[in-house]
Amino acid sequence: MKPNKLMKKGWLFVAALLIFSLFAVNLGLCAQSKKVAVFPFTMNSPKDLGFLQNGLFSMLSSRLTDPGKVEVLDRETIDKFLAQAQDSDSAKGALNESKARIIGANMGVDYILFGSLTHFGESVSLDASMVDISGKKSTLSFFEQSSSMGDVIPLVNSFAGDINQKVFNRSIANELYAKQAPQAPDAPGSLQYAGGAAGSGGGFVNLQQTGQKGFSTHLKFEGVINAMATGDLDKDGVISVVVATDSNLLIHKMDGNRLVLEKKLEFASTNKIVALDIADINKNGYPEIFVTSLNTLRESLQSFVMEYNGSNYITLMDNEFYYFRVIDGPDDTKILLGQKQSRSPYEGSIYTMMASGNSFSIEKKIRMPRGTSILPLARGAIISEEKNEYVSINEHGRLTVVNDTGSIEWEGNQKFGGTAHYFLLPRQDTDGSYREMSYLHPRVKFYDVDQDGKEEVIAVRNQEMGGGALGRYKRFTKGNLEILSWNGIALASVFKTQPSQGWISDFSIIDIDGDGVDDLVVSVVDKAKFAIGLGGKTSNIISYRLE
Repeated sequence: MKPNKLMKKGWLFVAALLIFSLFAVNLGLCAQSKKVAVFPFTMNSPKDLGFLQNGLFSMLSSRLTDPGKVEVLDRETIDKFLAQAQDSDSAKGALNESKARIIGANMGVDYILFGSLTHFGESVSLDASMVDISGKKSTLSFFEQSSSMGDVIPLVNSFAGDINQKVFNRSIANELYAKQAPQAPDAPGSLQYAGGAAGSGGGFVNLQQTGQKGFSTHLKFEGVINAMATGDLDKDGVISVVVATDSNLLIHKMDGNRLVLEKKLEFASTNKIVALDIADINKNGYPEIFVTSLNTLRESLQSFVMEYNGSNYITLMDNEFYYFRVIDGPDDTKILLGQKQSRSPYEGSIYTMMASGNSFSIEKKIRMPRGTSILPLARGAIISEEKNEYVSINEHGRLTVVNDTGSIEWEGNQKFGGTAHYFLLPRQDTDGSYREMSYLHPRVKFYDVDQDGKEEVIAVRNQEMGGGALGRYKRFTKGNLEILSWNGIALASVFKTQPSQGWISDFSIIDIDGDGVDDLVVSVVDKAKFAIGLGGKTSNIISYRLE
């Protein structure tokens, strides 16, 4: 080939390359960068952490900004839109996912990042949500916690790195942004430390690793466990675990690491058992089993009380129109509460009850606000240092703190509790064909998890598909336990367990295996297609060491 032809082809190649490069650059310039609004984090702390709130904004802005690809709005612009949002009925009040989408659409951004920092004692936790305004991507949630305020920056780095990787497909050459090592898939009913594998340390509570998944499975049950309670029923020094189905009580004891059925108590098929408690209220040495049961139609109570008499289990009371709940009193005492049947589980009068021979009678009425059920009621110290306050979950699923005069001191804005158990309310329509359902909540307990001399609140949080907007029958997709403590402003979550598939029906705290260490014992019902379609479902009883 002649040299002039070679030169001509070379120039043509260079020209084509230049045109392609310019085209590629123009495409890159035309690609619209994603806009992110980082809202000021809510500070849950008895201290003034305004400086840290500003610092969080600066750290997140710098870590998420990617010139030409990701643009983070300045603080002045964000504050302006937030001020305007408070004047709008659709977006005023506490921020949540739906309100974030409304505000974000008005701002013209693609994503909104919001959350909270909770500082309690020496522990600190970050809870955040990255919301896709278009709704095409599901909200990315983060929960990180540590035992030191000095770990705030690493925590911010950790979830900023997650956002970059999972939302913007951007890997940062920084060891603090590195992905966590993949973990084994959860077993049915798995409840693991929210910040990583159980027993990994550095968290608010150390759930000691008792197996590869951080928990021990003691029972796989064919059916639905409606309720569960634990106690030494026959004075042999061994803890019994009582499991309730609709009309049966199944008493188990530990054999090695497994629960073995010891006794099955069968009752009339008209029963729908919804709650259990075990306590020696009559002080005869044998604890009673207090059973809250609805009738077949779920429109009336037919509760009863059982007790072991040295040779057999006998019925002390039957067909009682009370909801029963045993709560902790001062100096490790137990208090029996009874709530009279009313048109709703959240309306009847609440009493302390005392033993009267082989039965139990009203002792004193306690003052509670309307909308209180005793099933999720617990007594302890929350705002004050005296154990004379109550925490409960109201009929709307909100945690409430009530003082000893019956006045509400605080009410949360997030949903807790939730079970498949319901009470049918009286007919209200003209033809009597439709009846509303009033759903019941599981128990709430106080326990000194971190052994600092102050008890925390432990509550179940079962989550419904569609947030409860799919109809009158509840279908649960996952459930977890949360540990909460008063931070001077609110009952704030300081620890979350890894969600389990299905729902948590009950839990207990007791030394189940006799090793001198308390265990968190949990009954988990596997995910059901519908709450009313429970056939063929299974349940599990699992436990974790609390140390």
